[in-house]
Amino acid sequence: MNQTTSNLTYPQKGITSIAHFLFMGTGIYALACAPAILLAERLGWSQSFFHATQLVATILCVPAAACFLLNTRGLRFNWARCFAFVACVLSGLWLAFVLHVFLTLDFSAMD
Repeated sequence: MNQTTSNLTYPQKGITSIAHFLFMGTGIYALACAPAILLAERLGWSQSFFHATQLVATILCVPAAACFLLNTRGLRFNWARCFAFVACVLSGLWLAFVLHVFLTLDFSAMD
């Protein structure tokens, strides 16, 4: 089976590999932002860059992990699918927490 036949037989292989790369990269980056934020706080540096990029990485991680899981359904449950499931759940919970904080934030002290 050559490369052309493989791409014609499995047309979603490209989407799956992009989703795999995206959720792995954004998930690792979002996890790496936590100690970076703590270090920046300790050294008195600005943390806004880490907070903003961590939010963007988490927002990208959820649909990428879900897309990877959707495109690889029916395959055996290997480490990549396990990591995608964990990334999807943890990123979704983190986004739900951020949404909860924004919705319950009290702006009455800002006068």
